[in-house]
Amino acid sequence: MCVTPICWANCRFSLLSVSRPNLRPSFTAGLLSNENGACTVRTTPAAGKSRRGQPFPLTRRTVAATIRCMRAFYLHGARDLRTAEIERPQVAADEVLVQIRATGICGSDLHYYVHGRNGDFVPERPFVLGHESAGEVVDAGAFADVLPAGSRVAIDPSHPCRTCTHCRQGRYNLCAQMRYFGSAACSPPQDGSFREYVQVHAHNCHLLPEPMDYRQAALLEPLSIAVHGVGQAGGIAGKRVLVTGAGPIGQLIGLVARHYGAAHLVVSDIRQSALDLAASLWADQPVRADDSAAVARAASEGFDVVMEASGAPAALQAAYAHCKAGGTIVQLGVQGGPIELPVNLVMQKELTVRGSFRFAHVFSQALDLLARRQLDVTPLISQCVPFPDLVAGFDAALQPQTVKVVVDY
Repeated sequence: MCVTPICWANCRFSLLSVSRPNLRPSFTAGLLSNENGACTVRTTPAAGKSRRGQPFPLTRRTVAATIRCMRAFYLHGARDLRTAEIERPQVAADEVLVQIRATGICGSDLHYYVHGRNGDFVPERPFVLGHESAGEVVDAGAFADVLPAGSRVAIDPSHPCRTCTHCRQGRYNLCAQMRYFGSAACSPPQDGSFREYVQVHAHNCHLLPEPMDYRQAALLEPLSIAVHGVGQAGGIAGKRVLVTGAGPIGQLIGLVARHYGAAHLVVSDIRQSALDLAASLWADQPVRADDSAAVARAASEGFDVVMEASGAPAALQAAYAHCKAGGTIVQLGVQGGPIELPVNLVMQKELTVRGSFRFAHVFSQALDLLARRQLDVTPLISQCVPFPDLVAGFDAALQPQTVKVVVDY
């Protein structure tokens, strides 16, 4: 028996004593994983020699098909993403195996990448980021009738327990046992989709209509967050709305609010490029957040609804001042830590302050908005990068002019 580490850096290589006939029934291969996550193939050669008595050269594709390896990127700490070869996941009876084709880099991914944490969520071990994904079913298991191999799907990354009080009430996004792709909110952290294959529950797979490409489908998860957030406002038609933060979520909130009938939409941000994009797509009045005079003019009439999507303490604090008496503030942005808020204004103006965390029951609604072409998310995609260049994609996503980076596999 020989044990040979696989080095994908080499285009071609030979495994000792393995010849072409040995790849037939007499050939066995198994995966070992060392503590660094690297793959090792264990080969047991059969008796006899190849026709020419020479070792059989194996390409990456041949070996991958034989030992079912895949690549993944693990976050080991702040700005420390490392690639590893790991075993392709096995699917349970209620799961399917999906080959990922596109994944968006989310703001929460960037928090983990830059700070090694996302707000209060601190990973206790290296794990795989990524949760905005679409791909192709390659092993449908018991679900071949409804999700045959080759089906194009978007993935809902939510895996709640479905038995707790919140789940029974339909608010499964608040499930304390939620396992969400690419999140350290649970213990241990849940590996996400910056890997080539993922196993998911069949009911988390949403079939894509043929005109929709994988890149668009990768934005369904953040679009679902926006749809849920607008829903938390309790009705937006005919209202004056301020969106603070013109990043991906802020842009999607604006698109959704416009679609559902907001009368006047103001957006604030410190990046002119983000404001220009918002103005071209949905905003009636873009305002520089660092121009206090412009902000004062825009807020002179007050706002019925303020959607805070920046995560900036100053933006959340200003929301209390800019919201009309009887108005609603919805917080989607993640704060880096405790901040002071003018909470007496909540009492004096009878404000409604609501949080919006992930989403529940709206993924199909978001899919329908794109399928019917009622919204177009393509202009939000600033750049696409190949999967092996994921680190470069993260660095690109941190640039001020970038809205959304999508990773192609």
